[in-house]
Amino acid sequence: MEAWIEAMFSETYVDEAIVRFGIQVSNIRKLGDFENYVYEVKEIERTWILRFTHSSHRTLEEIKSELLWVNQLSGAGVQVARAYPSIKNEMVELILTEKGTFYACLFERVPGNAIKVNDDLFGPALFEAWGKEIGKMHRFSMKNKVSLIRARWDEGDLLQFDRYLSKPEDARIIIEGKRLIEEIQTFHETGNTFGLIHSDVHHGNFHYDGNAIHLFDFDDAMYHYYVSDLAIPVYYAVWQKCGTSSFTERSSFATAFLRSFLKGYREEVKVSYEWLKTLPYFIRLRDFELYTVFHKKYDVTKLNAKEKAMLDGIRERLIHSELIAEPALEDREKWIEST
Repeated sequence: MEAWIEAMFSETYVDEAIVRFGIQVSNIRKLGDFENYVYEVKEIERTWILRFTHSSHRTLEEIKSELLWVNQLSGAGVQVARAYPSIKNEMVELILTEKGTFYACLFERVPGNAIKVNDDLFGPALFEAWGKEIGKMHRFSMKNKVSLIRARWDEGDLLQFDRYLSKPEDARIIIEGKRLIEEIQTFHETGNTFGLIHSDVHHGNFHYDGNAIHLFDFDDAMYHYYVSDLAIPVYYAVWQKCGTSSFTERSSFATAFLRSFLKGYREEVKVSYEWLKTLPYFIRLRDFELYTVFHKKYDVTKLNAKEKAMLDGIRERLIHSELIAEPALEDREKWIEST
């Protein structure tokens, strides 16, 4: 969280939101504070997730659209964390401060458990379930042309390179980032290629019950190419599982991961081989976005050793126009059924 927001946030806001949502608390613990303040709030027989978003991050209309879409997905059978209203039947409760507003939202805690990359369950069955649930979400978006207030991908704050990066030190990265955006903007936008997506479905944003994954954290939901929701799982699975391995090893894992992932995905959605070939563009785009995140959220001169290594790795890839991994797609017929 940005320092100025951190200095402003108070635990009294949590107490206030708990009252407004009518929760009878038996236990509470903080889960995170990167983009939003997130708390697990337990009652005797139920567990909730309470989230606070500052108005500098999202508008009220954007959050209401997010919650509406999440509940529409839930109603359509997609496994997601449903949002619930307050005592006054408000989906979003406003907590006013001198420097903006915190928007409080309440979600159910989804079934299952968090998965780590070193768990035995982090394998083909999970990857297939991962792809299937994203496919269900995409199928809903394709069939239901919703018009909700969420940003387009190319309006995103993290693509404002001139705002966050140092022009002298990062001049080449800024130029290459803008060039990549322009290339992706030439891709065709049709009902089957472009729509409302989650945009951040890494393994930290779902639970797994041994059969299906249960999605949460739709804070980054945006209008984007559907293939981006395929690239993000590949990116993070590789980064967390074998990020320090050689490019060949990373790409080998990415190939195996994507094969299982697509097995589940194509049970719900058909995607052409031509669109799969665009995966490298979106894998690379995530490197640019994360590079910006580091400069937005941190003083990069004061990173710890692990953070510095991560940032240096991203920077090296961007400077040398390299990918974190490139899954092999040569065997067209075995990969996917073309539309």
